[in-house]
Amino acid sequence: MKSKHIVILLLIGVGIAAIIGTYGDASTTVSFAEAAEQPDKKFHVKTSLVKSKAIEYEPEVDPEKFTFYGMDEDGEVRRVTCLKEMPFDFERSEEIKLIGHVRGEDEFVATDFQMKCPSKYENEVEDI
Repeated sequence: MKSKHIVILLLIGVGIAAIIGTYGDASTTVSFAEAAEQPDKKFHVKTSLVKSKAIEYEPEVDPEKFTFYGMDEDGEVRRVTCLKEMPFDFERSEEIKLIGHVRGEDEFVATDFQMKCPSKYENEVEDI
């Protein structure tokens, strides 16, 4: 076999390994309970903000950390610690997709998150 053929086969093997590695790393949305089964693994959890509980954010102490309580789609409520700066209008978010892992009995540590905010046109009335 020529060395050119060997290099091509190695490149194909590396490409296949990269695809498999990316597929295995792709996460689906789970509940807090499912994430708690494997606390060392990173998961995506879709939550909504529990507005009856306080948001704790002290930018003077640590601007890259805030906590709140989130409720997943199964109705389970957990304390969530986000390791990012709290965005403006966080309290108005309709849905928060957390990316992180479970720590301890009732805490979820989010290293990243995505918010779905209410439409800016929600309260506008059309003038006809």
